[in-house]
Amino acid sequence: MTSPDGRARESTGARPAPDPAAERTPGARGAAPGVSLGGPSLAVPPVAGEGGYASPHGQDRERAGLAGMPDPETGAADPATQTAAPVRGRAGRTFTIALPAGLKLLSLNDRLHYGQRYRRSQDIKKAACVMALKAKVPRLERVSVVVEYQPRDRRERDADNISPSGKAALDGIVAAKVLADDSKTYVTGVRCTIGEPYPLGRLVLHLTEVTA
Repeated sequence: MTSPDGRARESTGARPAPDPAAERTPGARGAAPGVSLGGPSLAVPPVAGEGGYASPHGQDRERAGLAGMPDPETGAADPATQTAAPVRGRAGRTFTIALPAGLKLLSLNDRLHYGQRYRRSQDIKKAACVMALKAKVPRLERVSVVVEYQPRDRRERDADNISPSGKAALDGIVAAKVLADDSKTYVTGVRCTIGEPYPLGRLVLHLTEVTA
């Protein structure tokens, strides 16, 4: 390197010391996320996944004035203010009552004389009452019911066709004093389904206790 007077000046290889004032200059390289870059611009919030920074939560969100607002990255509600939805009913114990195999049942497709239909209904009711007493099912306040028909073969069937038999069986459950009534106050719902084949076919009731 040459000096202004033309004489060679020996280079020492030393670098000039960094100026502390320059490092504090707005816009300096390497500014950490969240640091203002000068002027009237706002602070840049830290971004998750860059440099190990994460969105503020809990007390940090409260200090940032974001408490109660959804997370800007995930859209999830602030866990500090989120409350659980009320649960109106929870499933408890389940009791299974199987009626005798081969018992003649009722179907929506039946074309029976009303006297014959009444006798079948009474037979189903009595069978359900006897089986509930035999199984020693306790008194239940509210239940959801699954009426399962286990056919004698694997032919395709419509599950809803068995609903008249399910209604007669529920009358038997009421007669056994397991339920006070089969109204919606005590029976929250009834679902009919087709189960696996069973010799001669049978009707099975599944009573699931519903607690408040």
